[in-house]
Amino acid sequence: MKVFPFIINFHGIGEPSRAYEQQGEEAYWLDSENFARILDFIAETPSRANLRITFDDGNLSDHSIAAHQLSERGLTAGFFVLVGKIGREGYLTKTLVRELSNSGFEIGSHGFDHVAWTQTDDVKLAREIGESKKIIEDLIGKAVHSASIPFGRYNRHVLQELKRHGYRNIFSSDGGPRLTSALPTPRYTLQRDATPSTLSYQIKSRSGFIGRARTEARMFLRAIAPRR
Repeated sequence: MKVFPFIINFHGIGEPSRAYEQQGEEAYWLDSENFARILDFIAETPSRANLRITFDDGNLSDHSIAAHQLSERGLTAGFFVLVGKIGREGYLTKTLVRELSNSGFEIGSHGFDHVAWTQTDDVKLAREIGESKKIIEDLIGKAVHSASIPFGRYNRHVLQELKRHGYRNIFSSDGGPRLTSALPTPRYTLQRDATPSTLSYQIKSRSGFIGRARTEARMFLRAIAPRR
């Protein structure tokens, strides 16, 4: 049975540096001590080679907290930024995005305005997917190959547009991993009550054949769903 990585996704870390902008967003903001304990678990677990880390939204804590903590433990990560939020209070600035990239972290797109891509028209979707990619590439001086889907909402059209704009790595929030390497690639998003023990349980339960089969079936149905 082929082993696919278990991808762990974070959002904000530490004291929020801005007001919450989405209903329920506070549930995805981890305190610094808990974040450090979870990184210790990831760094020390025997299955470390099969774990990956990502961050969504481009919060200021990606640079002020996460990057240093990751480097201390020899860990790396992908940071998916909201282009329309760069430079706003509580978010990464252009300079900090470049610093993360120059430090060896991958920078990908999370879109422009943090909207559901399944509910946008083609003009808006092109801006979210295509224009955001071009702006990040111009900012960091590197090609951008990865995108994470806001709110994990996708359908056949969204995936087709992502591929058309040159994204090779597309990430959702479906848990994971799945049975195949089909896109998108699922991630497990941590909430503020996560602990090393609960993460360990999720990795074990979701990585077995039954857990992967359930994820595969759910994602297949979403990926072929037509536009509404």
